[in-house]
Amino acid sequence: FQPIRTTWLITAIRCTTGPGGLLEMAYDCQLHPSFKTKPVYELRCVSCDRLVCVRGMRAILLANRSVELFSTDMPLANAVRLFGSNYQTNNCHCQIQDVVCSVCGAAVGYHVTVPCQGCLNSCNNGHFWMYHSSCVESSERLDESGKDILYWARIPSCSDDSNLSTRPKWVECNR
Repeated sequence: FQPIRTTWLITAIRCTTGPGGLLEMAYDCQLHPSFKTKPVYELRCVSCDRLVCVRGMRAILLANRSVELFSTDMPLANAVRLFGSNYQTNNCHCQIQDVVCSVCGAAVGYHVTVPCQGCLNSCNNGHFWMYHSSCVESSERLDESGKDILYWARIPSCSDDSNLSTRPKWVECNR
């Protein structure tokens, strides 16, 4: 095992069954301080308004810094699914697979299934699920009080985030 030099520290690796029943690794990371000041976003599919992410971060594509997108460390349960086969872009050597909305089937982003060494060595937030800005609508997620914007410095871990399951309807109605 060779350590990966990045701006985040991997503290634990969990294997879970993700969308589409595929085995995936989730990394518990200590974010670089520059990422902790970013707000957390909720993302909705532009085609059907389905909530597809509750842990979004506004990001820049490492391989092409002119591309803005959203990323997450864990997709919302049953909100998206993987589609098609792995492929590689011209910009880097990451293996990626398209992600579609589980309700309407519209493309919403992609999942980095195998990150390349160049991207791992770059300043990154440790997220492997990406959402295209043009395919989702974003809104800032509120904290538990329902009054203040939630920032990445205060977001619960994936295992403790109750918003990763289906959200109660009264939360949406009272926002």
